[in-house]
Amino acid sequence: MGPSLGLSHPTMSVLPPSAPESASERHPVLTGLVVGLLIFALTLCTIVLLALPSVARLFNIAAAPERSWTPPPAPSPIPTDTPTPSAPATLLPYPTPTGGPFTFRQGDTAVNVANTAVNLRKTPGYLDKPASDRIGLVPAGDTVTIIGGPTEMDGLIWWLVDWQGQVGWMAETRAGGGRILAPISPR
Repeated sequence: MGPSLGLSHPTMSVLPPSAPESASERHPVLTGLVVGLLIFALTLCTIVLLALPSVARLFNIAAAPERSWTPPPAPSPIPTDTPTPSAPATLLPYPTPTGGPFTFRQGDTAVNVANTAVNLRKTPGYLDKPASDRIGLVPAGDTVTIIGGPTEMDGLIWWLVDWQGQVGWMAETRAGGGRILAPISPR
């Protein structure tokens, strides 16, 4: 017999086709670069979020609370059908300040132009007051009726007001000078 002209070699074997390579196998450097950039971006975001309050204080971006105002009280209980009468506000013996002309007269309507709710108090003044002196919070934009005052206490002008049936004292301005009460229509 002569030499065989077959297509296969006795020492060669035919391998099944292999699965295609994944991107990470074809480009390991690129995969490492993408993962590294993702880790860097997450780390940078975390640092920025942690440093944001410090940066805001540095550039005076955040609104700083005034030291003279107390935080609002805890949420009030769910209202009932029968309103509870508030403690009567004290009219006297508070002196009327000298000077003038004053912003309001009895019967005037005023609006809370502060950007937050403001305390309605049993007595004028805000320094060294117990929490029980606060009888309500007048929301920003709400109106009140001037029923008494003015009186001066703790360096501020205070007005006796009626707000939704509650009678109490409100300051005309903040200790820092920002307006709280403004007339509805100028005189």
